[in-house]
Amino acid sequence: MRVFVAEDNLSEMKHLRQLLAGEADLDIVGEAYDGDKALKLINELKPEVAFLDITMPGISGMELAGMIDQSVQVVFITAHHDYAINAFELGSVDYILKPVDQERLSNTLHRIRRSKACALNETLTVSVKNEAIILNIRDIIFIEKQQGHKQIIIYTYDNQLFVNLPLNNLESRLARFGFVRTHKSFLVNINKLERLLPWGHKSYLAKLNGTQKEVIISRKYAPAVKAFINGI
Repeated sequence: MRVFVAEDNLSEMKHLRQLLAGEADLDIVGEAYDGDKALKLINELKPEVAFLDITMPGISGMELAGMIDQSVQVVFITAHHDYAINAFELGSVDYILKPVDQERLSNTLHRIRRSKACALNETLTVSVKNEAIILNIRDIIFIEKQQGHKQIIIYTYDNQLFVNLPLNNLESRLARFGFVRTHKSFLVNINKLERLLPWGHKSYLAKLNGTQKEVIISRKYAPAVKAFINGI
């Protein structure tokens, strides 16, 4: 898991990093000592989990949690009991009191790993002609933005759904499920990829399991798509 740490106390930062370093599945991708820098780096680095000190210079941990992508799982760290209710109202995964010890941190990480495993079975609810449709995310093959329209088309194994949603919104929502932008008009479930066919200069056509349609991978997005495939 990609982890970010924001803590203004140098000794506390070092201590937390040492504890996290003992977890084989964690990658500490960044750190910050104030809220403003943390906001900038979290938006750039896109971690899966953020450990946030509540009282930091600039933006507080509480404020920061409300400003970052909601897909980031937040763990608050503080020396005070007073913020617990507000922390959980903000949807944080956990609330750890300082000094952080290994057992308490392990419990938090277990909770995060369990929630991530459950998240793999999440559904996506969309509105089609004022009717709520619940989709299994794993059944979505790709999503296409209609040229000249605000609508997108969601392609599943047995349906095409016309939905009034910005493609950018779904891109961030579905990223952790293996959906990758391949073109300004396409978002693809990379788990459905069968073949990449050369198509023009450094561009490709993607053949996907479950559909006869071929999806463009433009020159702009091709390096990121290849990097994602190699990382699976």
